[in-house]
Amino acid sequence: ALETPPNNLPRQTTSFVGRHDDLARVEALLDKTALVTIVGAGGIGKTRLALEVAAGRLNDERDGAWFVDLSAVVDAALIAGTILSATGGEHSADVDPLDDLVAYLAKREMLLVLDNSEHLVSEVAGIVAQIVARCHHVSVLATSRSPLNISSEQIYRLSSLDAASAVRLFGDRARAANPSFRAETKASVVEEICSRLDGIALAIELAAARVGTMSVESLASHLELRLLTGGRDRRPRQQTMRALVDWSYDLLAEDEQRALRRSAVFLRGFTLAVACGVCGDDGDDEWRILDLLASLVDKSLVVLEAQEEDQRYRLLEPIREYAWEKLADTGELPQTRRRHAVAIASLVAAWYDEWDKGPSVDWIARLEKDLSNLRAALRWSVEEANDVELGARLVADATIVFLRLALFIDGIEWCERILKGEFTLASAVDARLRYGLSMLYSNIGANEKCLEAALVAVSRYREVGDARGLARALSQVASRYAPQFRYDEAKPAAEEALALARESGDRRLLADVLRRCAEAFAGDGPDAARARFAEGVALFRSLGRNDDTARALAWWGQWEEKVGNYGAAAERLEEAMRIDERDTAVMFHANDVASAYLAIGDLARAEAFARKSLVSATKVRHDILASLAISYLAVVASESDARKAARLIGHAQERLRAAGWKLLPPDDAIIEGLYGVLKRQLEEAELARLFQEGAAWSEDQAVVRALAL
Repeated sequence: ALETPPNNLPRQTTSFVGRHDDLARVEALLDKTALVTIVGAGGIGKTRLALEVAAGRLNDERDGAWFVDLSAVVDAALIAGTILSATGGEHSADVDPLDDLVAYLAKREMLLVLDNSEHLVSEVAGIVAQIVARCHHVSVLATSRSPLNISSEQIYRLSSLDAASAVRLFGDRARAANPSFRAETKASVVEEICSRLDGIALAIELAAARVGTMSVESLASHLELRLLTGGRDRRPRQQTMRALVDWSYDLLAEDEQRALRRSAVFLRGFTLAVACGVCGDDGDDEWRILDLLASLVDKSLVVLEAQEEDQRYRLLEPIREYAWEKLADTGELPQTRRRHAVAIASLVAAWYDEWDKGPSVDWIARLEKDLSNLRAALRWSVEEANDVELGARLVADATIVFLRLALFIDGIEWCERILKGEFTLASAVDARLRYGLSMLYSNIGANEKCLEAALVAVSRYREVGDARGLARALSQVASRYAPQFRYDEAKPAAEEALALARESGDRRLLADVLRRCAEAFAGDGPDAARARFAEGVALFRSLGRNDDTARALAWWGQWEEKVGNYGAAAERLEEAMRIDERDTAVMFHANDVASAYLAIGDLARAEAFARKSLVSATKVRHDILASLAISYLAVVASESDARKAARLIGHAQERLRAAGWKLLPPDDAIIEGLYGVLKRQLEEAELARLFQEGAAWSEDQAVVRALAL
């Protein structure tokens, strides 16, 4: 048998999990260059990956692979001697240890692994530069939380474990602590733990070790830094997660520590623009904050998530928890949370202005990324009553966030909380809040409340002389009066709104007002309404606004449906679906298309669109649309299974009644027809029993049964 080449690699007694792609990439880099540095956060798995690489390359190096742990070296003068001793070299009297080291390595063909270089990074860099330049057959693999920053270096930045690998690692280490543990039987809890630990290998291993003394459910409910301890055979700073982060934090300059602490108030990351108001001191400009964040990224304490349209930063969750504790310990937490709320309020105000004037394609994606930060700012300002005036402005601006993300009930609850408060709102804030609230009410079918809020918004916008806001609020009023055939009230509101919009010179505003106001002209005949719909759609098309075009087509289609022109309705609505394929749009359009096809008796097409609507509505928990889709599927089911149809409609109608939803044409006639079919096929008592069974179903049960048709 071949002898193992010389080495001092420590024996690995646990399995290597989830890093095989990383292993291949680092090995490929080492084939091309003499120096590779694995960079990453503390505990992420740099050392284990380096050792796995070294073990795999033993037979490729004549003089083997040698591991040097630099974590205990505190004096830079001892680095070269430590490396020399670890690799089997001898020290000479009166000779610089670096010269001894280079002379020894120059005659060797080996892989040198330098572990934990971050605390003496500049000194280690200088020695490595000499080795790389003068020892032509030595490859160096370093691990550090920050790069060595020398010209020959190839950096491999190690990320957190992916979700599947994190779960496998937890299961493997938990079974070592408790042989009876089976991760597959606790999948959701284990996934939650790994997610909260952000895929950091050491944190997962320390948590899993606790399964020997506590249940995984208890572990999940007590998952804090102080719990993440264990492993007496580990280096002292790796025996607790806190000690590991302490090591990194203590190496930072004071302004870097401050920036890291303050970053803890952000949830799910942040942009540079928002960080400028939170992470620095007064007077720090964007370049200063950028330098601080770049330094923290280099030191693997902040993660940079660079994308084409956006560049965001975030803290891995255990580091964020640590930084939050430091923020509290220094007494900075209250002021930093205030700065966070102010910064988010400014961000959300900018979102509202962008929505009003024409949002970019990535607008909704940006809203979603900072939704957690918005919620945190609302909790601080409104729920905890730290600054309700700021909170009121924030809620007013955020109404369009809740609207476009289909979080209607959330948005309504925040608005109503503000309106029930015992303080006076500024007219401009009140106007925007009421207008936003009217849109939210509209989307859950609360038409009376929608009109009431829109009328108050009109009066407030008049008070402050906001012609743009007034045009929007008047168009909302017109859109509420028209379906009630109150054309004498709808048409004057619509005419004033259109006049204001045309005077503004803003074609998008005009198109939006046309969309809302078209139906108000139906008293002059259907062609008068169609002319306004067509003008609005044409304007949106000319502006290249696909989302707005789809919305205008949907309104047009819904109106055609109301007047009984179901073929034209389906045509407009299907075109809207083709233009805007987002789930939050599809669920509305598909629902209306299904209704139109049911009205003309095309059950096959109705079923396809009802299914599509139900799937999309379930994803965002839109109970009303889901219930309507289930109603349509009940009609389809009645053709072959009256009992299933009865249960489905029993569930759907109970949910719609609870929400105060009144069926509109043609849905009222469609459902009335379904009841007639069921009464002819089933006895009255049995039908009542089936209705009650369906009404008792949970939403999830109903969805499963509806889709199983």
